[in-house]
Amino acid sequence: MGLFDAKPSQASNVLPEVADCDRQLTALNQRREELIRQIGELYLENNDSTAAAGTPYEEFLKEIEKLAVETLTVEKRKLAVQGLRKCEECGNILVLDSSFCNKCGRKLEPLFVPTEDNPRICAKCGTAYAEGAVFCVGCGNKLE
Repeated sequence: MGLFDAKPSQASNVLPEVADCDRQLTALNQRREELIRQIGELYLENNDSTAAAGTPYEEFLKEIEKLAVETLTVEKRKLAVQGLRKCEECGNILVLDSSFCNKCGRKLEPLFVPTEDNPRICAKCGTAYAEGAVFCVGCGNKLE
């Protein structure tokens, strides 16, 4: 047998019992990963970064909370671009200029509120604007 001679395929040498064990190992590992994910979700539902202060989970929970805020902002912006908004009380989809929800009657607050991270955003569409701007470049709304 020379150096470059073809070697017999290992797949043809696999015993059915070995293949069965491989399938079982794969299924067991998938189940383990699923349980770990469920534990993580349960922990997340019952804790926040304040409750986890001083633990190895604190930074992870802070990042998850930050992602949730960013997700909400992007979802609001997506609706605003379409000329819509969602009632925060009942979830009803409304026209962007609505002052009250036509389903639950709640008075609608400004859609976007400036934060420390982003102090200059349009309250109507969430577009960031330069200091001194009078109108929003995203929607034309008169800025405060």
